[in-house]
Amino acid sequence: MPHPDASPSLSSALSPSPARYPRASMHVVPMLAPNDTAAFRALFSSGGVDPASVVALIAKSEGSGLHNDYARVFADVSLRTALAEARGCPVEDLADSVTVAVSGGSPGVISPHVTVVTQEWVPDLPAGLPGVGLVVGRGHTEPILPEDIGRCAQVDKVADAVAAAMLDAGVTDPADVHLVMVKGPALSSRAVADALSRGQTVVTGDYGIGPMGSMCWSNDASALGVAVALGEVKRDLVADDRIRSDWDLFSAVAATSSGGEKRGGEVLLLANSAQSASELRIGHGITRDMADTEGIKTAIRTAGVDFDCCLSPAQQAQVVQVFGKFVLPGSDVLRGQHITALDDHEAHHVAKAVGGALVVSITGQPMSFISGGERNSHMGPPGGNPVAAVVRRLPA
Repeated sequence: MPHPDASPSLSSALSPSPARYPRASMHVVPMLAPNDTAAFRALFSSGGVDPASVVALIAKSEGSGLHNDYARVFADVSLRTALAEARGCPVEDLADSVTVAVSGGSPGVISPHVTVVTQEWVPDLPAGLPGVGLVVGRGHTEPILPEDIGRCAQVDKVADAVAAAMLDAGVTDPADVHLVMVKGPALSSRAVADALSRGQTVVTGDYGIGPMGSMCWSNDASALGVAVALGEVKRDLVADDRIRSDWDLFSAVAATSSGGEKRGGEVLLLANSAQSASELRIGHGITRDMADTEGIKTAIRTAGVDFDCCLSPAQQAQVVQVFGKFVLPGSDVLRGQHITALDDHEAHHVAKAVGGALVVSITGQPMSFISGGERNSHMGPPGGNPVAAVVRRLPA
């Protein structure tokens, strides 16, 4: 675990010297519109959250969820502005201390919201909370050029940033990592023109999220970067022609997304550590298909909630947040029956809506972070989807 007397880590916003242990927290508040920051601002004005302790903002907004989703950009700008005002600093100063990832599109029962992640340092571990607790690590890639997107150059840049995020979190064993979120760039007409003007090529001319869409290429290259960094996939197995082709290469903990407004990748890593003073713990699971709830339940169980079939109301309250990546399968057959999801004109929304309904049916909480919509992915095995759950630790 990084010592606070050393150079401050990316995610240790508050690390006063004699403090030794990181204490991560999460606060989930609603956003009634992309520019609605009332509940977010209230966290600071009430004294409940020190704005200097914020290390990440993970949000769901209305919008198309595509490369040019300006509702997503509006939400991003609104949150940055509100936090900068609470800190009393220029917006530009947040780039080095806060990861901001906004996922556009909240179809079905998904309620737009922002998950505020904080981390500060305290002198003692909490009494009566055995086992491990949540720690947070952050990383930034080098600039990801248009010609890098969907290719090994992006894989390598993301892998380096994930390794830096592990170091930032003080985690050495990849088995302790349960979620790695990456927000990277997608292609746009301007980005393609830039690449062509320099004599470079791009992986696709499709800017969307369909089978050849640049968002899929970017998300999957980022996912393989996560897999390489965590040892889930050997680097020598990854080549340009295996990205979005060899689905046996995947990460079980990656949740990646992209947007045309990004020029590099932002990495947020959530793991567990025995040196954590957090009252939270994280776990993860994998759904086997679009109708599976067991993978979601596995994520909650591995985070520390013991239940059989269903969560009790008290156990539902113990769940702080669920992060799920739900993609479209490569086949139009689900458990032996034909489905039409692949032919839907907004198929990417269908995947998120289904994932949201599955999660809410278990947790009872519509403010869950559900992203996705790609067709096939290196996030999870073929047909499966990675899910992570953060829960409150209970005294022994």
